[in-house]
Amino acid sequence: MAKRRCNKDDCYAPDDFCLELAGPLHEQCQFFEKVGAVEAPAKAVKRLAVAKSIPWTGEWLRPDQLDLLTHRGTPRIIGLVGSSGAGKTTYLAMLYSLLFNGKCIENWEFAGSYTLNGWELQAKTLQIQEDGSIRNPDATPSDKDFYSLYHLALRHDGFLNDILFADSSGEVFSKWADNVNDPAAENARWIYDNAHAFLLFVDCEAIIEQRGRAKRDIVQLAEQVKRGLRGRPVVIVWSKADLAGQMRENIVEAITGSLAETFPGAVSLEISNYSKSDSDQLCHVNNVEVAKTVLNHLANPHPLQITPAAIQTDDFFFLYRGRYGNK
Repeated sequence: MAKRRCNKDDCYAPDDFCLELAGPLHEQCQFFEKVGAVEAPAKAVKRLAVAKSIPWTGEWLRPDQLDLLTHRGTPRIIGLVGSSGAGKTTYLAMLYSLLFNGKCIENWEFAGSYTLNGWELQAKTLQIQEDGSIRNPDATPSDKDFYSLYHLALRHDGFLNDILFADSSGEVFSKWADNVNDPAAENARWIYDNAHAFLLFVDCEAIIEQRGRAKRDIVQLAEQVKRGLRGRPVVIVWSKADLAGQMRENIVEAITGSLAETFPGAVSLEISNYSKSDSDQLCHVNNVEVAKTVLNHLANPHPLQITPAAIQTDDFFFLYRGRYGNK
């Protein structure tokens, strides 16, 4: 069966608006003609038209898609920083699961998301499987060109805020910590340069298994974050804290002391993905508290304390200390 359709590239009239005339007047377009193509199933045609007419998929965003948000303001980016397996992606899955099941971020009201499919894909991995097990989300690809920006529109004090949680592979961040100019660390570099605040993940399980090596990696990553911080807030997140009792006390003290010196006054929170009860502090309370803490930092930034430099000059204009009208 012949199908009347457009022969212009990327135009799918009459299933979608005419690309040439920017409207539904496809019959008047020179590119719309009768061709001998076999008509595709209606569902497939509709799906193809939708994919071409909607500029996003509902999964995570990339930097080149941020114009979806910038038309209504500057999105605030929260960078998730941590080594491989530290729980960055799992934290996002847990946060969404808690919000979906009725937990709220105090004073921040959910108002939509461009990445609901992306949130759902990660959150589904935390659901109990048929065999009773729970698996964590798959590791984030270590490709330097892979970006996963998770969007939440949140209303705070009557204003709409577009928030992006920027996730990247821990392997890429480790390369970035060794050398900020490493060609293989492009996405980690983008997150660091563009983020307005950071969540620094400290992996309790890695500290138990790797001890001194884990301490070295955490301290090195923290020092690199500090290097060009420019006053941006950092929240320290101790992940897999249900295992915290197995960590060696001397290593914990060394890491805690180093982080306190690197980020004076930074809030530190312990989280877990495994709950003992419905009101579990590590799981149900602190996962949401991490988001609340970093969001409040963004809403109430600390004012810059700028001390005017002393002027060294013989210019009478700058040296004048009198009053107008004096003779």
